Amino acid sequence: MNEVSASELLAAFEIDSEVTILVKNALTSGAYFQVWLEPIPASRLRGICQGRVRAAQRRGKPTVGAAECLASLAEMGERGLLVGYVNDRERAGYYFKLYLDPHPLKVIGCFGVNISPEDDPITGPA
Repeated sequence: MNEVSASELLAAFEIDSEVTILVKNALTSGAYFQVWLEPIPASRLRGICQGRVRAAQRRGKPTVGAAECLASLAEMGERGLLVGYVNDRERAGYYFKLYLDPHPLKVIGCFGVNISPEDDPITGPA
C-alpha cells in the first residue's frame, strides 16, 4: 500500500458512532486527510493521544470520541497502528485524529477536536 484513498478510508470504519459519523461526513464532503503508512506502537500512540486530549480540554476545546479512542488504543497493547487525520475545520470546525490497524485496514479509534482554522494542530504522524 502506497497511500490510502478516501474510499478505502471510508470502508475502514466498521462501527457507526457520533465521532465516526462526523468523520465519514467530512470525508464524503471532500475534507483533506492524510494517513501515514509507518506503524507506531499503540501504547506510544495512547500516551500521545492522552496528552492531546488533555491539552484540548485545558484550552476549552470541545472533543468528541476521546474516551472511546483511548480505550481502544489501550486494548491494542504494542500492536503497530497507522496514524492519520481528517481536517474538516473549514466546514464543521473539527480536526479528527485517526488510528488504524493496517492489516486489514480498519479504524481502531478516532477523536475530534473542535478547533478553528486559525489554530495550528500538530499534523505529524503521531
